[in-house]
Amino acid sequence: MMGSFQPSFFKLLYILIAALLECKVATQRPCKQVHQLNINYVQGDSLSISCLTTTHPLESLTVKLRKTNPVQHILNYSDNSPALEHQRWSVRNDTGNVTLDLKDISLSDQGLYECQVYKDWDCLNATLFNLRVKECKTLDPVHATPDSSVLLPCSEHPLQYRTDQVTWKIFHGHQSTEIAQYRPPHKPTNSTERDPKPLYERARILGNGSLLIRDAVNTDGSWYRCRVSEKTCYEVKLVMKGVFSMHAPTQADSPAAVTANLTAVVMVTIVSLCVLISLIVCVNLYLRKRKSNINSQIELNCRCSTYYSEISGGLDVPLYSVVQFRGERGTT
Repeated sequence: MMGSFQPSFFKLLYILIAALLECKVATQRPCKQVHQLNINYVQGDSLSISCLTTTHPLESLTVKLRKTNPVQHILNYSDNSPALEHQRWSVRNDTGNVTLDLKDISLSDQGLYECQVYKDWDCLNATLFNLRVKECKTLDPVHATPDSSVLLPCSEHPLQYRTDQVTWKIFHGHQSTEIAQYRPPHKPTNSTERDPKPLYERARILGNGSLLIRDAVNTDGSWYRCRVSEKTCYEVKLVMKGVFSMHAPTQADSPAAVTANLTAVVMVTIVSLCVLISLIVCVNLYLRKRKSNINSQIELNCRCSTYYSEISGGLDVPLYSVVQFRGERGTT
């Protein structure tokens, strides 16, 4: 009797616990505050992201993390959760910040995540973050001129010597090729550049992992990738400068000088136009005034001639005689 009772009792207890957990999930209120972030990392790095700033102790909170595309439940941290030290994801309370940590990021970790923090039945905060993972870390570009020697670093600290094997590849378009197997693209028929030696004859890997290229040519300009280990690599771009960029820029070539010259030309043009317009206006006014004076003089002459004719027609003697006569007698 007792033997048959125990399995039934534990089965019933299991059903009750499962029902309570389902009830807890169903009664948890949705998150009101949602924050969205875009973060970029390189594989092999470690990630730390804050899900909530709070004064509540971590032991009183429930932290849930899931990957949304595709859906994957990663962790559900609470006071009765098992230890997570063996997992790459972990949760900690760092001076009031509920923080998620991810060790040794890989390319498969890329995706959209949601971190939810609950206090009892209430969701205090939800954080959505899009994790982008790059295969290699990008270094600053290296500039060089033809026929010079170029040194491409394989680390942020090029002077640091390495004991592991370093391999180098060159990119042409989206394809990467080992240095020893790379063949440059065909030159244009009108190119005056001499036929260079193959890149593998001019390139050599140094002890610190850097790539030394002697007698660089324009076709060497491309993206290069060095790989130190399976999860550690660097990318650097070699930019070849043409012959015209080898001379130092003069003052006339500077943008400020070009702007000043252009301003001076515009000002001279405007002043010349103003002077020309002023001359045209002055000449026009002068011609109008001269024409007006000529018309006035012609009109005056016509009036005088008419007056003289009227006076002369009524007298038997010339006009100057009448005037002289009036002057002698002193009468009108």
